Amino acid sequence: MSVVVAPLASLAEAFREPDHAYLSPRRVGAALGLQIQSLAERARVSRNTPAARPQNESLQQYLREVLRVLAAAEDAAAGDRTRAIFWFMNEPLQEFDYLTPDALVRAGKSQVVVDYIESMAGGATG
Repeated sequence: MSVVVAPLASLAEAFREPDHAYLSPRRVGAALGLQIQSLAERARVSRNTPAARPQNESLQQYLREVLRVLAAAEDAAAGDRTRAIFWFMNEPLQEFDYLTPDALVRAGKSQVVVDYIESMAGGATG
């Protein structure tokens, strides 16, 4: 029996800490082009947390929200992960006072970004 893996599952698997059931701050940070301290700042945890306690719930919640938005962006970009990551980090969104998706996720607005991606993929114009 074959299992269909949703984009989020494959993305999450790509960023999983090897041999553990949590996301790797190091892998996510590297994919986003961020130093680990910058990732910690975005997640609002101590700069030592990603290395010392990568399974920290606040850190993991932030990483899950990042991956949720990236999964939607990757899906909208026809599976192009590099393009989705570039968009997430750099695209100023006019509809949101020119904040980037990264800034919106940091502000706790990941669902707004997912809804935006889905509306754009559905044919809405910006």
